[in-house]
Amino acid sequence: MPTLSKNLIVVSLFASVINGCSGAGAPDTQADNNVEIPLNEVPQNISDVVSAMSPDFEMAEVVKKRRDGRTYFDVEGELPNGDEIEFDVLMTDAGPKIVEIQRDIAWTTVPVSARNIVDAANTDKQKITRVIESKQAGTDMIIYEIFVEGHPSKPRFEASISGGAPAKLLETPWKH
Repeated sequence: MPTLSKNLIVVSLFASVINGCSGAGAPDTQADNNVEIPLNEVPQNISDVVSAMSPDFEMAEVVKKRRDGRTYFDVEGELPNGDEIEFDVLMTDAGPKIVEIQRDIAWTTVPVSARNIVDAANTDKQKITRVIESKQAGTDMIIYEIFVEGHPSKPRFEASISGGAPAKLLETPWKH
């Protein structure tokens, strides 16, 4: 067999091995994988953990997502009073765990300390078009995801408030 053919086979095999070795703990380098799950196919353990948190919540949509090697179920729906919320459920070794409870809010309802630090960071004065309040389950921390005009899919700013501490502008995106 000519040397060129042997080298090509070796390189091809090496590439196949590298592509196949993603390991369970390896970060997900592909773009987010979002798959809508029909409501009648939502895993029972996901429904159970959401129902335990909010028994009167009515599911409207469930999306399974993979991000940075983690699997989430975003469970959107309504409370009896009509408020729309989303539970972010992280799959862990111990089973599903609610990590965030999110809702859209008006910019004017964001606490003043968080608005002030975002205003100071918004040096080019981009118009704020959306705010998501993200309560971190099991803590008193709230993350405010601030979206600006022309960038609807990724927050431009994220600010956190925890307890009585002053608001902080996050330098890196919140992990959930």
